[in-house]
Amino acid sequence: MKLDYDIERNILEDIHELDPHQCFIFSDAEGSDNYISTAKIIDDILGDNCFKKWIDNTNSQFPPDFINEEDSLLMEVMRIDDHSPDGKVNPNLSRQRSMRKEIEAIREIFPNAKRFIMNAVTDLPTEEDHNYKYYYSSFRRTVRKHLSKLDEYKKNHPGKKVIFLVVDETSGVYFEAKTKNSQIIYGRPHLVFLDKRFITEFIDSKLDYLILYCPYNYFETIEQIEPLPQITIFDIKNMKKNKDITLLEYDEKRMTSGEK
Repeated sequence: MKLDYDIERNILEDIHELDPHQCFIFSDAEGSDNYISTAKIIDDILGDNCFKKWIDNTNSQFPPDFINEEDSLLMEVMRIDDHSPDGKVNPNLSRQRSMRKEIEAIREIFPNAKRFIMNAVTDLPTEEDHNYKYYYSSFRRTVRKHLSKLDEYKKNHPGKKVIFLVVDETSGVYFEAKTKNSQIIYGRPHLVFLDKRFITEFIDSKLDYLILYCPYNYFETIEQIEPLPQITIFDIKNMKKNKDITLLEYDEKRMTSGEK
């Protein structure tokens, strides 16, 4: 039974509704040709011609998921979260599928509903439901799996550049916590788009671009909820030229989720 984001077009539709200020661009110097080309990819996804340019290829025998013939681009969609230690046992997705069955049983009550978004509660302790180690391993496992197919994508569609669209379904944000007497006294927010461990997984690959979509990331301060970029696009081959980019290293043992 398919959940909402099991349908790749739903993901692209949600990104299409974002505002440009919710996007962050990693390329070489701002204003350079490479930067402008990278920004254009996001502009086209947000723009009116998104679904004229990006053709759904999910039912084809020759992946990846979307093809943009006009700009010679391919896009493969993948999803990560922080719930599973091995990619097989995932309590959150199991609960979502159970909820989906319940909704389907009474679907006639909602005749006009096209999409159902599940907000699953597992009742697990926070460290089991939201785990930074699981989060990183999910990203690593997923990206490496698709990188192994990169040559196949390019063979199927010669001359086109490849984008990985990684949907990060973690909620809230992690903190690198400093404790005293078993009490957290302060924490450094985790910025996944600057986390060196995550970036290292693809920075030296043959991939052209990676888009990280984080629809549920935020953290709360005393005064307000602080939004984080929902979209980050990495121009992989050229971002190394930008000397202003400083990647961050986090201590895995000190990482804790802000979710309860």
